[in-house]
Amino acid sequence: MGRVMSGTDKKYVGLNPLPPDFVRLYPPLAFVFEEDCIGCDRCIPLCFFNALKMIDKPEHRYKRVAIVDSDNCTGCGLCFEACPTDAFIWVPDKTIGHPVPKAENNMDDRDI
Repeated sequence: MGRVMSGTDKKYVGLNPLPPDFVRLYPPLAFVFEEDCIGCDRCIPLCFFNALKMIDKPEHRYKRVAIVDSDNCTGCGLCFEACPTDAFIWVPDKTIGHPVPKAENNMDDRDI
């Protein structure tokens, strides 16, 4: 495994001790340490936001790894609970507050 966790380490590495103001400005997103992922697929069905998927990675020892789509991740933490190897950590979403390109206003694409 790529990371060694001692008995004092928390499962949700990176969330604390971030100051509350920092967490409000930059909400947490999930991040996968690919070297710790065993490609078990436990996290994928738990993500309600389609933020996780498995990709083939022939050079990885398990040949597949989970990846996070940060555009869809809400930082809910369900993937953390599902992961038997603690391959997930939280990282701050530093894209908050930056302008996002607006989609064209096309009424034909809307569900009414």
